[in-house]
Order: sequence, then C-alpha cells, then structure tokens
Amino acid sequence: MTPTGYNGRVLPLLLAACTGSQTIGTDSHETGDSASPADTAGDTGGAPPRDIDEDGYPAGEDCMDLNAAVHPGAEELWNELDDDCDGKFDADGEWSGTLNVETAAVYEGKRYSFSTTCPFTGVRAVGAFDWVVVCTSDGGDEMAQLLLGALYTLRPREQAVELERWDGDVILESSSGWDTDADGTILWSTFDRALVAVSLSAASLSMGVEGTILRQ
Repeated sequence: MTPTGYNGRVLPLLLAACTGSQTIGTDSHETGDSASPADTAGDTGGAPPRDIDEDGYPAGEDCMDLNAAVHPGAEELWNELDDDCDGKFDADGEWSGTLNVETAAVYEGKRYSFSTTCPFTGVRAVGAFDWVVVCTSDGGDEMAQLLLGALYTLRPREQAVELERWDGDVILESSSGWDTDADGTILWSTFDRALVAVSLSAASLSMGVEGTILRQ
C-alpha cells in the first residue's frame, strides 16, 4: 500500500526546496551583484602620482619626495645625499688611476733609489673608501727585489671617509714579509677626480706617492 499523501504533497515540496536552493546559488554566481574588496582595491581613478615636495618630479621619479632640493637633474653637493637621484651619494663609485712612486732605501751604508708607476683601484660607498695600490718591482733590478720585495702594496688601515677628504694611516706591505706605516691623503677636487698623496720617512726607507684618480 502506498502511504497517503506521498505523491500528493511530500515529494513536490522536496523538489521545490532542492530546485530553489540551486537557483539561488546559480543566480548569485552568474550575476556578480556583490563585488569583493579585492575587486576595488587600489582604484585611484587614474590620478597621477603625487609630488609631495612640489619640485616638479612625482614619486617614482623623485628618489626623495620629501625634499624639494633632491630630484633628477639637481646639483650634486657634498652632503651624503643623492641630490640628483643617480644612485650615487657624493663621490661613491669605482675609482682608478696610475700613481708615481719614488722610493729610497739605505742598505749597508749605501743609498738606493727606485722609480716606478703603480695602479690604484678602489671603491667608495656609504662613507667608506676601500682602496689599494699594487707595485711590482723591476724583475731585472736585484736591489729592488731585495729591498722592496717582488711585490709591495699600500692600503688604508681605516676606510672611513668624510665628504671630500680622506686622511689616515697607510700600511706598506712587502711580499718579502715585512710591513711599515705611512701617511696618506686623498682630496676630491670634483665628484669625479681626486689627488692621492702618500709619504713615508724613516732612517732606512723613504717613499713618496702622488697621482690623480678618476671615478669610472
């Protein structure tokens, strides 16, 4: 026996409930009446980038948009800022040049003199200047090899540099195993040019180093 009302009432109600829930879900997905926050995030309405310091260069072009004196094309100054937005602070960058080196040594009461040119290489960045001068003795000069070593280098003991000047102790190291101290100065006449001077004066050894280095 079929239960009373099974085909008459209960089944249509179940079908209606199932059909209604599917219709609601489909309509909501297809119409897209409610937009998510992600759909509207970042909508500026096409407004141009802001120029906070009003120097004519908007954010994105201006590397410091809170300082009107700093922008592309500005004059670079000795102030530890990237005034012209070229990615370099003051004289930061790679430096190189050729220096003249005059050395005198006393050995067994006799004085010997040597002249040579030596390459300078260095990198200045973030208030420090790491540099080195590498000299190669004349392979045919027996006394130069004996007194100076086949190779000798000069490098700063302290790398800290302030604006357009570096002063400090320089260490002279020989491949023969000895080292001694000298005094050094580097003066920047422009952001791309500097004068190097190193001097050493002792009873048995003296040295003078001079030359110009350029930013690459």
